[in-house]
Amino acid sequence: MLANQSTPIRIALPFSPNGGTVNVYLFRTPEPILIDAGFYSAAAWSALKAALAEHGLAIADLARVIITHPHVDHYGCAARIAGESQAQIWMAEVGVDWLHHFPQRWQQRMDYYRTSFLPGLGLAPEFCQSSLDWMQGTLDAWQPIPAERIGRFADDGELVLGGLAWQVLHLRGHDSHLTCFYQAQTRQLLAADMLMIPTPTPVVEAPAVGEVRQPALPHMLLSMDRLAALDIETVYPGHSVPFADHRTVIRSQQARIHERKEECWRHIVAGVDKVADLSAHMYGPRAQTVGLAGVWMVVGYLDLLQAEARVAVDTVDSVWRYRVI
Repeated sequence: MLANQSTPIRIALPFSPNGGTVNVYLFRTPEPILIDAGFYSAAAWSALKAALAEHGLAIADLARVIITHPHVDHYGCAARIAGESQAQIWMAEVGVDWLHHFPQRWQQRMDYYRTSFLPGLGLAPEFCQSSLDWMQGTLDAWQPIPAERIGRFADDGELVLGGLAWQVLHLRGHDSHLTCFYQAQTRQLLAADMLMIPTPTPVVEAPAVGEVRQPALPHMLLSMDRLAALDIETVYPGHSVPFADHRTVIRSQQARIHERKEECWRHIVAGVDKVADLSAHMYGPRAQTVGLAGVWMVVGYLDLLQAEARVAVDTVDSVWRYRVI
């Protein structure tokens, strides 16, 4: 009984932008709790209701929804759940301000991308505009959650899920506000988008006013090291199916990151100095298809090379140009 109630139930919801799915996880007892809320669409809402019904539940039965990080595919249905239930919408202290003030925080990111980040990459105007259009779409899709329904928990505390205490892990890399949840007794990890197959992307965020951009990929590698030190039997990721042998996955992903970093280095040595051109060399015909995700990865490799004091960057006519030190 204990094992059953403490095992998260995976619900894969449609994720419209890429035709894939995003996972939410259900704990049925001692109170119905949902981890994440999926991407909002009519199809996702119907799928969520149908999945809950399979376990004898309705939206109105949910007591809490816990958001792992403020990405559109993980918070999307939260406002409608709040509107059709008495559920509290919880997020860690590190990111809960996003639930209260998402439009303002997202607009700050859009402004940074428009004025600093995208111009610095040296990308084609069409690519920049399509990126901004996607960001505007995310902003337009936001549905506010009543402030009195928003709760918070400590970044380094515990949550009771399925009758057991899960350790909260604030792990930066994919998103600086992301939290995972680890249950030591059952050796389970609710990993969100911090650990999954394929490797998560290091999303570039807007720096705080007066500060410089924080590098995401170096933080991601440190977060992976932290997870590798844990005794985990099953990983429940934010996308795709649960998996085991997390250390093998982490070693493989870290090795691939360093392999691609060295490839990026070789291109810089050969005289390729702009992010746009590096992305074209490293992704070839797929560069347009991978879009911002590929750009974020290339910027991450460059951040690692800068941290190793192997390259420096100059800004020429608003474009970042990298050179060997």
